Amino acid sequence: MKAKISLLCAAMLPLFATNAVAEQNSLEVIEVTGDFKKESIQTLSASASVLGELEITQRGASYLGEILNSAANVNFTAGASRGRFVQIRGVGLRSQFQDPIQPSVGLLIDGINYSGLGGSALLFDVEQVAVYRGPQGTRYGADAMAGMIDMQTAAPSQDKALKVKLGVGNYNSYEAGIAAGTGLTDSSAIRVSGFQRKSDGYTDNLYLNEPTQTQDEQALRVKLQNDWSADFNTTLAIHHINIDNGYDAFTLDNSRNSVADEPGQDDLESDAFAFTANYQGFSAFNLTATATGLQADSLYSYDEDWVCKDATNPLCEAGPHNGGYSSTDSYARDTEKGTLDLQFSSKNNDWVLGLYSERRDVDLTRVYTWQSQDFLSSFDVRNTAIYGQKITPIANDVELITGLRAENYSADYKDNNGFNDNTDETMFGGKIALEYQVVPRTMIYTSLSRGYKMGGVNGEALAKAKDKNLNIQPENYTFDPEYLWNAEFGVKGQSEDKSHTLSVTAFYMKRDDMQLKQWQVQDQQFAGYLDNASSGKNYGFEVEGVKQYTERLTLNYSFGYLRSKIKGFKTESGLDQHNREQAQAPKYQYAVNFTYSLLDNLDAKLGFEGKDSYYLSDSHNDQAPNQNLINASLTYFDNNWSLTAWGRNLADRDVPVRGFEFGNNPLKGYETENYYQYGEPRLVGLTFQYEL
Repeated sequence: MKAKISLLCAAMLPLFATNAVAEQNSLEVIEVTGDFKKESIQTLSASASVLGELEITQRGASYLGEILNSAANVNFTAGASRGRFVQIRGVGLRSQFQDPIQPSVGLLIDGINYSGLGGSALLFDVEQVAVYRGPQGTRYGADAMAGMIDMQTAAPSQDKALKVKLGVGNYNSYEAGIAAGTGLTDSSAIRVSGFQRKSDGYTDNLYLNEPTQTQDEQALRVKLQNDWSADFNTTLAIHHINIDNGYDAFTLDNSRNSVADEPGQDDLESDAFAFTANYQGFSAFNLTATATGLQADSLYSYDEDWVCKDATNPLCEAGPHNGGYSSTDSYARDTEKGTLDLQFSSKNNDWVLGLYSERRDVDLTRVYTWQSQDFLSSFDVRNTAIYGQKITPIANDVELITGLRAENYSADYKDNNGFNDNTDETMFGGKIALEYQVVPRTMIYTSLSRGYKMGGVNGEALAKAKDKNLNIQPENYTFDPEYLWNAEFGVKGQSEDKSHTLSVTAFYMKRDDMQLKQWQVQDQQFAGYLDNASSGKNYGFEVEGVKQYTERLTLNYSFGYLRSKIKGFKTESGLDQHNREQAQAPKYQYAVNFTYSLLDNLDAKLGFEGKDSYYLSDSHNDQAPNQNLINASLTYFDNNWSLTAWGRNLADRDVPVRGFEFGNNPLKGYETENYYQYGEPRLVGLTFQYEL
């Protein structure tokens, strides 16, 4: 084993060789909070990516999904106006319709759990986005079986601060944001930010002759920090999010030209808070208490037939008058979440012990043309956990990290079809890692971690079975929990002159009772539900680095390689998917970005990113094609302001972000076809930013 480690470190040494770049031009140190303490990303025994404010600005990004291609082995799907769900190393959900679900990849914004509400991830005044790959079972529990995305907005300070952002782009898009902060007293400070973005969207509705995929997004955030004494401080974060987006993405000819007469909506209005209190006055330990709350009303709806029903209009050829049908589907959810986390830690951060409690109540109203009555359901979850982590030095420059989390979930489900189900499960996750600081600038680690997520109820399958629309077997009314084991080996280092940082991680994951989506289709009626395959495996590696070649030229790069397999899974249509690649798991992904300072105050950036083809679903074999995209920006900056001209997907490629396989065209006898929702087309814009 030592020989293998030595060979790997030796192979990386040329990458860390000193070059002519002076140390004063070295790369910044990036810090994250991964293992319960703030540390450099180069000493974290996990695979992680950090995307900062500069990259957000240069990409012209206003939403999380617009920057995730920079992270290795991270994919995302839409199926709505925005990408709600993320997949890490091929693991992650792709959509939510009627059934209560638990995402495999969690989303935190200022410590508030927005998992499953990805439309909230607006980027204005966000300082850092950290993407943690692999189970985060000790720290986050069931919401982070495959990984976690942690977004942190700017913190308040005693200094007066002002940030103004104004942007315009094609598709009649514009955005405006303002953030301001100041000290209120000698021991307290506040920061307030407001943001709004509007766009006509990327679909032309030829029938209604109006924008039907519009984006209208607003965010208001407040942070208040108080230092009550040398040993006691508090932070309060308050969020208000208002999303009023149209949803009109699928067409019978797979174009961006819709003829839907009843296009849908993708709306979200949420209020949330996080209150954190830190006390360091005890002699034996520090105490941190965090309470969060979230209330969200969401509406997701769409025109199911995708066409109009006007017999006199040639655009409506596939309407009811020609053998078609007309129907709509909508899902209105009222979500309430509350958490309390008590964390005890040693003075030198070598141990942590925590108690965690959460409640989550979700009420659903589904209004669907083909239902005899509106569908109503409630899903109430209570979970409590105890967790701990210990760092043990076992030799010079060698540390052993052990972590464990025990979590009990109690879930009650009921609906107006008369079905009630109670689930009570206790699950265990954690991590054991060995870190070796080979030299001050190079660390190697190996780890074994376990993640999990709870089972649940397939409410749609139950409803369709009761109405006898579909022949769904009783064993598919519920599904079992899933567990994921993840083994990693990683090397992280920095060159002697600090001009090059590099991390390489190899991983192997085993999924037990993996949860996969099934679709039952019968006489133009269909239902989706979760099923358990016997197992699955995912393995590969990630490479990420930053190289400053000269004072003017910097290279950022990432590469992910991924292989995955499904074990023991057959679809309702009879497809045997045993040994097939898992959905949303491209074999490779890459991102390469060159930044060159043309002048002392003028930077040019050229980026290339892409991924291999991948399966869009586990229930059919249609694939999204491989993609290679070009991005660029030109930034002029002077003292406190900057002006950036940016472009994404400059070659204007149509990239599927969601895909289905079924029959929906009456003119073709409802023969099975593939239908796609496309991501953003060529986007260009101009962004002005002032910061004091």
